Amino acid sequence: MTVRSDDTTLEITRVFDAPPARVFAAWLDLGQFQSWIGPEGIDCEVELLEPRVGGRYRLVMNTPERVIPVSGVFRSIEPCRRLVFTWGWEGDAIRQSLITLTFREIGGKTELTLRQEGLGSVESRDGHVRGWNSALNKLDHYLSGGARR
Repeated sequence: MTVRSDDTTLEITRVFDAPPARVFAAWLDLGQFQSWIGPEGIDCEVELLEPRVGGRYRLVMNTPERVIPVSGVFRSIEPCRRLVFTWGWEGDAIRQSLITLTFREIGGKTELTLRQEGLGSVESRDGHVRGWNSALNKLDHYLSGGARR
């Protein structure tokens, strides 16, 4: 795993023991996405997933302290190669960011690079680094045949 960042951008690179088609599908298939999205220990419900350019998604993270709705729009979908979408905490128009996922095959495995731009502050960036690393741990477990959540 590699993590790079500046004040308002993060970049995380992970390698998964699955081909790009499988990793890509885990982001756009409702049943698969629901099985792993969200940080470890947080209940996350996917309420909407429209996997097409211009399509929307909405998920709700239920933490012990609060309910956190997140939504966005798919900007670009290049099957098994690249996925670009907005990410915003509902009720906070200022905190819209852009996520670019890049999928690269390496010997039957997938190198996934997640880049999130426009986070607004170092604190926001650091929180998102923790959250995405935790969610990617769940994705790795899911792709390895682990049980839901």
